[in-house]
Amino acid sequence: MVPAAAAAAQQGVVARRAAAATEEERRRNRMTSNRLSARKSRMKRQQHVEDLAAEADRLRRENEAMRAAAEGAQRRGRALEQENRVLAAHARQLCAALLLRNSQLRLLGGVAGVPLDVPGVPDHLMQLYGCLQVQEMPVTPLAPPPPPIMQLPLEMQQMLLQLQPDVMMDAVGMLSA
Repeated sequence: MVPAAAAAAQQGVVARRAAAATEEERRRNRMTSNRLSARKSRMKRQQHVEDLAAEADRLRRENEAMRAAAEGAQRRGRALEQENRVLAAHARQLCAALLLRNSQLRLLGGVAGVPLDVPGVPDHLMQLYGCLQVQEMPVTPLAPPPPPIMQLPLEMQQMLLQLQPDVMMDAVGMLSA
């Protein structure tokens, strides 16, 4: 039985060698698998870093575009504010001119004795444009014009004409040369 024990021992050695070879092969397979897994992990991490860099560039460009748009909007806003100030000043001038013309029309109507219906400037426009209300002075009609030279006695008319031959009174009482 020695040969059987030797055969069994030899089989045990072969089995141990096979087990050791299998263990070595498993270890090599595990190392290869770990290397592949590490490579995949590195590649995945590298792809993630590249994606983050691309997104950072995109966000930077978007931020610059938004900043430029905001600056453009601010410039347009300042230009519109300036234009608004100019238009408001012009509106105040027009409102003041309207008040002056209305006052002149009322005065002319009062002097001529002809009632003129001159509408006033609405209060909301006065407040909006900051117009100052012109205080209306009571209008008293002018005294009747002096009698024309023709009604003076003939001697006085001749005397006046001799004293100032090139100065005459026109119809509204203004001196004209």
